[in-house]
Amino acid sequence: MTLYKSKSGSGLPAGIRMKGGVAYDAEVGGFVAIVHSWDNTECVGEPTEWTSEKVFPTEGAAMRYYKKAIRPGLKKAMRKARRSRGMTAVYRELE
Repeated sequence: MTLYKSKSGSGLPAGIRMKGGVAYDAEVGGFVAIVHSWDNTECVGEPTEWTSEKVFPTEGAAMRYYKKAIRPGLKKAMRKARRSRGMTAVYRELE
């Protein structure tokens, strides 16, 4: 189930535990926003990785994009999942 769709139409996969940020992608020669999602709360196993289609020349530019365009969607997805599943969810920003 996709809980969040970016403006470009790419969907983030839903996960029980999700972490986001930025990473350098050597294949595209720039920085991209990423989100890792796991199907367990302990982050055991390989996560599903979502990568933004947008590429940035600097880590700072990619982080600004993540904070403005991706992070709000993650918060919204967590609220939606919590309401629809009757769950308790915790959201923490690490910076």
